[in-house]
Amino acid sequence: MLLRRRTSPHNRLLRRILFAAIFFLLNAHIFIYFLHHNDSPDEDIAALWDYNPDITIPRVHGVGKVFIAANHWISGKILKPFWINGLLMLIQQLGPENVFVSIYENGSWDETPAMLRELDRELERLGVARRVLIEAITHRQQVEEVVKLGDDKPGWVMTARGRKELRRIPMLAKLRNRLLEPLDDMRRRGETVDRVLFLNDVVFTAKDVIRLLKTRGGNYTAACSMDFNKPQYYYDTFALRDTNGREAPTQRFPFFAGGESRDAMMAGLPVPVKSCWNGMVAFDAAPFMREQQPLRFRGVEDSLAVTHVEGSECCLIHADNANTGFQSAQRSGVWINPLVRVGYNFPAYEYQKMHMYRWPEYFTSIPVRIGTSLLGLPWGKKQVVQRVRKWEGEESGRREPGDFCLVDEMHVLVENGWKHV
Repeated sequence: MLLRRRTSPHNRLLRRILFAAIFFLLNAHIFIYFLHHNDSPDEDIAALWDYNPDITIPRVHGVGKVFIAANHWISGKILKPFWINGLLMLIQQLGPENVFVSIYENGSWDETPAMLRELDRELERLGVARRVLIEAITHRQQVEEVVKLGDDKPGWVMTARGRKELRRIPMLAKLRNRLLEPLDDMRRRGETVDRVLFLNDVVFTAKDVIRLLKTRGGNYTAACSMDFNKPQYYYDTFALRDTNGREAPTQRFPFFAGGESRDAMMAGLPVPVKSCWNGMVAFDAAPFMREQQPLRFRGVEDSLAVTHVEGSECCLIHADNANTGFQSAQRSGVWINPLVRVGYNFPAYEYQKMHMYRWPEYFTSIPVRIGTSLLGLPWGKKQVVQRVRKWEGEESGRREPGDFCLVDEMHVLVENGWKHV
């Protein structure tokens, strides 16, 4: 019988020291960064958001007319100085006559409504076509509605908590579609739009947006940035799918499993994907401007969601766009521009600007790539596939074209946000 070799205390200590050293080397730049960073920008970086309405800024050409859409809810900390000034400086460069701004806010309990009203006045002064819609309905008012067990009201489903609850995704789809309402009026007036640009409540600069709009020389159906909530960690995993329809297995660079998407990300080239959102996304406007069945946001059917299956409205819209058969030789494919990175706070934004495609990012990608390969990530979603196939078989004509968007989750609205159930 073979005896297992014992490890001496001395060897165990050396091994622990080695592991600690490796961990430190992989993350040393993070420690150094936090020793020197501030929660607000220094003077040089702050100039990126130094909006001055009295100066003339050279115009950017080759973008066309841009419909800018943004939902806001409790966004006060990001609106000033970053978001509002970033938007105004973008408008200066594109030209007020080349943009339409559509903003929808509802139920914030911070300074968001007041800040947006101030922005509305500045947009009016600049002569910008716009609709800034501010409503007072809160999450609490929405979830306090009583829906009886026998009632079949869209968006309300029976949950594991034994009661009818309001689904989050159809509500978000409805809010995003409110932003797009002015497009119908513009189409009826014979006005044209080249791009539809969605901006989340993120830190960005005018330069970031223009670089995104010019991704691949404008040859895209949709182009997304990358978004970060923590310095090293990518945020919007719910909507991101690689060219094979797989989820990102890691929130660390290079984010994707092996294949076309990861190869492009490693090379710093436009990354082909099946779906993305990522804080900022620019779409070809044509599908949104169709007279018949214009492209709009949606959630999965309630009858599918009740089986504990959910999909992001920001992923499903890409599936629907591809499913309509819209083709354009000049504007094709869904892409991530890996050089455009935004943050949900300033430290995350600053970190990405400092380290994007520099040695720390490549160095820390080594264990990420090895780990995802050894573990065979991302793993399949067998249970989700089975539920969808069963649902499709229960009724003739049932089909979910965005099956690659689906996950084993259920999201419901609560009075201060949303939660998994």
